[in-house]
Amino acid sequence: MALIPFATLIQLEAFWKNIAVADEGRATLLLELASNRLRLIGEDVNVDVDNKVANSQAYETTIRWVVMEAVKRALSTPTDQPPVEAWSQTAGPYSQNYKYSNPTGDIYFRKTELSSLGLYGRQSLTSISTSQNLYGDIYSS
Repeated sequence: MALIPFATLIQLEAFWKNIAVADEGRATLLLELASNRLRLIGEDVNVDVDNKVANSQAYETTIRWVVMEAVKRALSTPTDQPPVEAWSQTAGPYSQNYKYSNPTGDIYFRKTELSSLGLYGRQSLTSISTSQNLYGDIYSS
């Protein structure tokens, strides 16, 4: 069974900008990958993301926003030129500076985005009693 992405290409275009025809396939694939990545993150912290989407319109719109933000970051990395956000060049005595935006075009989520979905910052506490005899009756007197 194929899983449905949390955002569509039409929604991404309405949210961000028109996607060039040549990039539509990439954008559609990235929407699917980002959605499934959130599902896996949810599994890691025992959150059924699909169930929460089905039961909460607020969660559904928030997860759509998170997916579109991640895909927007990945699509902002050009495939036909260096992935730089800023570039400067000086003639003498020779200097070049680049500021890379997302050099590999990765799909990633910010901590605040994951926190808004309840997928970040969950902690668990485990304790071990120091007063309990771990060796049984062998060493007791």
